[in-house]
This record gives sequence, structure tokens and C-alpha cells, in this order.
Amino acid sequence: MEPSKRGTNPVLWRSRGITALAVALLEFAAPTVQAQLPGGLGGNALGGLGGGLPSVTQAGPSNTAGVLQYCVQNNYLSDGVAGPAKNALLSQTPGSGQSSDFQTGSNGLLQTGNGQSFNLGGSGDTGSVKSEITHKVCDMVLQHAKSLL
Repeated sequence: MEPSKRGTNPVLWRSRGITALAVALLEFAAPTVQAQLPGGLGGNALGGLGGGLPSVTQAGPSNTAGVLQYCVQNNYLSDGVAGPAKNALLSQTPGSGQSSDFQTGSNGLLQTGNGQSFNLGGSGDTGSVKSEITHKVCDMVLQHAKSLL
């Protein structure tokens, strides 16, 4: 049916169609994002992040240091803020900078326990949901690092 026969402005009809398409795409993509987040997103994409973020408490010192390096290299944290914590963790265990846990972390994989990991990579454009999640996880990893010192 033509827009004029629907009794609406054609511009509004097109924008509603675009909005409906965007909503449909978000609904389609939500399971993919939720599969990356234990517990899902909880309410909305950014407001409910607290319940859907991965646990950082099971990450060991080497993996935590590696993730901090990943976060610095990808501009989620500054080296001035995260560098001292990373270096302190690495100094606790000689050779940990060459360990598989550190390498895993520096490749963007946070070890969340029970053989599971959370991939911080593929975060997309700045401002995307995945980028916002990665930024929040990096902040959480920094706090975890400080608790290990």
C-alpha cells in the first residue's frame, strides 16, 4: 500500500520503516552480544551492564597483567594509569611476562574461571556497545589488578 493511502506523511512512513528495521536488527544482534556476556545485558545495553559483565576475580595475576597491556595498546586505559599495576603484577612472579596466561591476556582474552574466557577483541567503532563493554571490563580489570597487589 502506498504511504499516501495510509494517511501518513511519506517521510514519516520511511523513517518509521528505518526505525523498525533498526529495531529488528538490534533484536537479531542481541543474542550475539548476550552470548558474549554471561547473564546477558540485563535491561538495556549500557544501563544493565553491571549484571552482564564477565567476572574478573578469577583472572590470575599474569592474565590480568596481559589484559591490562591489551587495554593500553587499544586505548581503553592509559599507560600512566594501568602501566604501574601491570608492572607490579609482572614483578611478583619472574617470567610471568612470557607465560601463556599473560600472552592470552595481551591478545584480549580475560580468563573468567572454569576454563572460560571473555574476548575483549573485535570491539568495533568507538561508541559501539562492544567498545563500551570492553572499556568497562578494562576498568574492572584495573581494579582487580590493584586488589592483587
